[in-house]
Amino acid sequence: METFKLFSNEHFILIISNILFFTFLLFIANFFNKRYFAKISAITIFILKLAELTYRHLYNNEEIFQLLPLHLCNITLIFVIIMMLSGSKTLFQLCFYWSLGAIFAIATPDVKYSFPNFMTLSFFTTHFYILFAVVYAYIFFKFRPTFWGYFTAFFVINLICLGVYFLNDSLGTNYLYVNRVPDFSSPINYFGEWPYYIVVVELIYIILTYLIYFPFKSRAVKFGKSKFY
Repeated sequence: METFKLFSNEHFILIISNILFFTFLLFIANFFNKRYFAKISAITIFILKLAELTYRHLYNNEEIFQLLPLHLCNITLIFVIIMMLSGSKTLFQLCFYWSLGAIFAIATPDVKYSFPNFMTLSFFTTHFYILFAVVYAYIFFKFRPTFWGYFTAFFVINLICLGVYFLNDSLGTNYLYVNRVPDFSSPINYFGEWPYYIVVVELIYIILTYLIYFPFKSRAVKFGKSKFY
């Protein structure tokens, strides 16, 4: 089986095809009940992710502790699935800011095998779904990012990182890359050793998440309880 190559024709084809596919889903959603369309898409992605984890455990012999959904994109995926099922504006705030992780993951994917491969397909589909869900909630549920959500997302992810750090220490894992730099080639590798790279990543997060919030600043709505619109 061929190895996946970063920034290859295959990489760009996967990106473009997913953009077209999820744009098409946004279009056809106009002809369906928005609430049920969101739920069906969320359930479908949940099944896909569960199938991927099962495949990796059975055929790649990956241990359960290696498959815990504790990287940022997996955490965000769980939250967007719940958001699409429940219509929670609170979760939208977290998913909006954390979706930056999906963009970086798509640009520099941690995949081993060339397409067609089920794990590669699932990786791109689930990461693009995070972006799709945020755009879907913005368009159809009229959710908007807020400054309070900006602070909440930062606080919650740091709280999660703290808990994951101790779990990593116990399991010998490196979820969220809070215990050491990634083993694969990543921009984080250029930010120094532990714990200095964490400080750099935090600063980059603060700046980039504010930049994606800034266009909505003048139109920010009060952050609170939500319903479907």
